[in-house]
Amino acid sequence: MEKYISDFLAKKELAENSRLAYQYDLQQFVHLCQNQVSTAKLAIYQASIQDCKMSVQKRKQSAVNQFLYFLYEEGYLDRFYKLKSSQSVKHERQPVPQVAEELSLLWQETPYQEGQLIALLVANLGLTPSEIAGLRQEELNLDFQMLTLEKARDRRIISLPKELLPYLQGLPSGTYLFDKKGQPYSRQWFFNRLSEFAASIGHREWTAQYLRNQYILSQLAKGQSLDKLAKQLGLRSPMSLEKYR
Repeated sequence: MEKYISDFLAKKELAENSRLAYQYDLQQFVHLCQNQVSTAKLAIYQASIQDCKMSVQKRKQSAVNQFLYFLYEEGYLDRFYKLKSSQSVKHERQPVPQVAEELSLLWQETPYQEGQLIALLVANLGLTPSEIAGLRQEELNLDFQMLTLEKARDRRIISLPKELLPYLQGLPSGTYLFDKKGQPYSRQWFFNRLSEFAASIGHREWTAQYLRNQYILSQLAKGQSLDKLAKQLGLRSPMSLEKYR
């Protein structure tokens, strides 16, 4: 699809800034959909922009829908695919569940391995996407099943579940756990990878926030105190966990 973006833009009379915005949005869409158009791919893309401002969502949806219509009109697609409007896919905010749910689907085989590992690190270690982005490979000790996190004066040692070890072994060498030529990936990259994995297993609502909440609930169910859990999560105090009492 990427090769058709320039043909699409050539047919539109756009100011330079608008043309660049269209080009950026469409290249992002094509990359996330891996140059393929299907209902499942559109669902993954839709999920990836849900945290954007409503105005940004509408801009991206408009650009993509115009491009999809162009592909259909030119005969590159055999049917017209269309993204739903932001309002029609917007989910009501659900109350935080107070009982840990079944998350066995996180462990199934998947082609979205980066997103799966991100989900497993959040659900099993309680890490945030920002913490995962900063993880260095040298902080992992798979022999002793430990992860050491150091931030300012804080030092946290986290035990790694043995079930998680196979997912951490054989990763490409680099500075970071998720390495981009010696640099960490952006926050949006982590959101996109997690979103596409969650959508692929039929649970688009399994965001990083949701999975971290599940980790907290599972630890409390095991009898962990709020004070100890707060330290384990790197929180300065257990105040933000009071809602779980």
